[in-house]
Amino acid sequence: MEIKPLAFESLGVRSQATFIETKDVRILVDPAVSLAPRRYGLPPHQREVDRLTELAKVITEKAREADIIIVTHYHYDHHDPGFIIPKDIYKNKKVFIKDPKENINMSQKRVRAPRFLNSIHGLPESIETAEGKEIQIGSTKIIFSQAVPHGADERLGYVVQVAIKDGDQTVLITSDIEGAPKDQHLEFTLKVKPNVIIIDGPLSYLLGYALKQEDLDNSIKNLERVVKEGAETMIVDHHVLRDLNYKAVLSNVYEVARSVNAKVITAAEFLNTEPLILEARRRELFKEENKPARIPRNLAQLLTAGGQ
Repeated sequence: MEIKPLAFESLGVRSQATFIETKDVRILVDPAVSLAPRRYGLPPHQREVDRLTELAKVITEKAREADIIIVTHYHYDHHDPGFIIPKDIYKNKKVFIKDPKENINMSQKRVRAPRFLNSIHGLPESIETAEGKEIQIGSTKIIFSQAVPHGADERLGYVVQVAIKDGDQTVLITSDIEGAPKDQHLEFTLKVKPNVIIIDGPLSYLLGYALKQEDLDNSIKNLERVVKEGAETMIVDHHVLRDLNYKAVLSNVYEVARSVNAKVITAAEFLNTEPLILEARRRELFKEENKPARIPRNLAQLLTAGGQ
């Protein structure tokens, strides 16, 4: 099995886009990429937009190789109705989506999910809701969880987790569970027993605002439990990499991992590169060079033309 993170915070953008290839099938999870519209009161820096453009191209290219595309929920760093990533990536694909009607908050149910489904109408070979399903393709099994809360606050909606098994190897992509503050977040992990888990860390950069200390403590405890339960490699990224102090936040998890000979790393480190943290360094970027930027309005069209 080949596991390739395509776009994550440690690669310079907001995303969890991941490409997985087994001998039977090629799967792309959450083909989307975005930036924080404001951070520290500042808009995106030109370096962030340049990186987003670069990684949007990578996602688009890998999407065209994929047999299956999975959308775990309807936040714009996980799905795209054609704003940045071309809609045509869904053409002739088998698509599995978070149920757009059940266990979903109002903004996703009334606006985002319908807009997305309308945007790709007629393109995929098939579209199915994912929750609770198991798909067998040759020796590869794709297993979807039931919907679980997007972190501690259910008002943010629900997500679907996905596990991909190929022989003795299992990779689990948790989607946005914000470091697993609830025991409910771990039920699927304990069931599928992954060798590799790709998990978003807690929203530590919003501690005291969108994150309670109790939920942060629970997240760290549950991340430690995942390592103790046998995950050999834990890729912790996404939300927690919006915090420049993420290593301090995860210090206990690193310590537990060392004690059981496991690895806790970022997506960038999994790819053997240094983390490229841009959003959390936005103040520094503007001090170095005052270059506010906007995402090109025609980016999706340019990427579509590039694929023809």
